Amino acid sequence: MSDTFDTLLETMSRLRDPVSGCPWDLEQTHASLRGSLLEETYEALDAMASGERAALVEELGDLLLHVIFHAQIGTDEGTFSMDDVAAQLNEKLVRRHPHVFEDAAASTPTEVTGQWERLKAEERARKGEGDRSMLAGVSRAMPALAYAHSVLSRARRAGFDWDDPDTVFDKVAEEAAELRASETSARREEEFGDLLLALVGAAHRMDIDAEQALRGANDRFTARFQRVEESARRDGRTLAEMPTDTKLQLWEQAKAAE
Repeated sequence: MSDTFDTLLETMSRLRDPVSGCPWDLEQTHASLRGSLLEETYEALDAMASGERAALVEELGDLLLHVIFHAQIGTDEGTFSMDDVAAQLNEKLVRRHPHVFEDAAASTPTEVTGQWERLKAEERARKGEGDRSMLAGVSRAMPALAYAHSVLSRARRAGFDWDDPDTVFDKVAEEAAELRASETSARREEEFGDLLLALVGAAHRMDIDAEQALRGANDRFTARFQRVEESARRDGRTLAEMPTDTKLQLWEQAKAAE
């Protein structure tokens, strides 16, 4: 693995060589690669969902490319190197797992999570960021559902949670009622957001990733809609020309075919 990784770093270095490197690679900056990094992250998530090993290996490789690309840019600018990235990561992993590398006790996932939060709080205090919210580190560039899942997860790790699992469903019902009673567009938007957040909270309580759940629902809707379209084409009509009851019947047939 070491030789393979060293070869990969050398390849990246050659691509960024000022004399003989690739013009496109030489033109890139940390900022210019942001969009493609996000795109590759989504493609890796799709590969995980597909369960295809070869696809996951390829997409993880594309993510690794971004890591070494940014590290090479840092090397070229004299700001940091791949060694700095790896050393800092390793130090963090060891520091945050004293139950593995030292004599701290943590025998359950819950105990590990509590210990993790204490260690991170100590790190913030050492940096003079003791008053910094534990939610401040969550990137607001994340999709809204993923962001909600992350902040609720952190809040729950801090003990900010309802003790009774059924309470989350009561909260969903409460927010749905408030949405129904909303009388202005601004109020409806606010209450709709509260309902979505309550649903993400319920999902988190049931160990469901809301972002992935919605992706799955999107995929199912797309597949069913395409089956309805195919049925319409076989009948020589467009969906717009079909009666509503016929379209609903085709939809139920598409669901049954799954």
